[in-house]
Amino acid sequence: METDRTAIDSLTASRLLAVLAWAAPHAFARTGNDFDEDAGHDQMVVGVHNFVYIRDLLDRATSNGRYELATDTVGAGLDTIARGITPDALSSMPIIESGAIARSDYKGSPGWAADGYRILLQSVKFGDIDHVKWGQRSSAKEEVAAQLFVGAATLFDDEDFGLESVAGIPDDEAFAGITLVAAHSHDPFTGRFELHVGQSKNPEYRGDSCWHWRDLILSGGGLGEGINASSSVNLTGAPASADAEEISVPVRKPFAVPDVENG
Repeated sequence: METDRTAIDSLTASRLLAVLAWAAPHAFARTGNDFDEDAGHDQMVVGVHNFVYIRDLLDRATSNGRYELATDTVGAGLDTIARGITPDALSSMPIIESGAIARSDYKGSPGWAADGYRILLQSVKFGDIDHVKWGQRSSAKEEVAAQLFVGAATLFDDEDFGLESVAGIPDDEAFAGITLVAAHSHDPFTGRFELHVGQSKNPEYRGDSCWHWRDLILSGGGLGEGINASSSVNLTGAPASADAEEISVPVRKPFAVPDVENG
């Protein structure tokens, strides 16, 4: 699909895709280490922890949130950036120029934007990527899923004919562009995980898709399995490389978990 390729190419060029692909497996590894079935942890805990860790890692790499640089600061101190993450995560963190990727939240949902594309995070139970009910997640996610779907070939502004296609969420004055969703899935019992990026939609009838399009960016994490990355993604550091160390996630005996997600 042309729209799919245009978006992924843009996210690749801005390196927002690389930052996501770096952050997600490190977040999953941290959540896997924190997860404690005996303490009552369930899928809700997995979703919340992954969301918090991915949000923090994205802000670290892009100099946003609590890592935002003051106007008179040349660079954030290494001790600040390194605090709370593993040496491997630090050494493989993509180098992003401050301001190249901006924090762009929508109705309280954290987002990051570059070159006309914004990404919001959403936790999804592993295996349920094609059955997301956006309206049950939040009003923000429901409205994002209702935004106009504009194919790349129909994006135009022709003054001669007075024709203009406007993408994005109509009531969102803070961002003019396409809002995408990064759906992260992680099963701490098997260690498996996935990261998808796509444009969500609200199904119009039973059996209709919850995506206009989506691309699988990362998968893996099973016993003895490394990380499989899309050809568009560079997983590690500065300069970016397609090589990445295997992320170790504890494997636990499966049990039935409630279908509750956050983030």
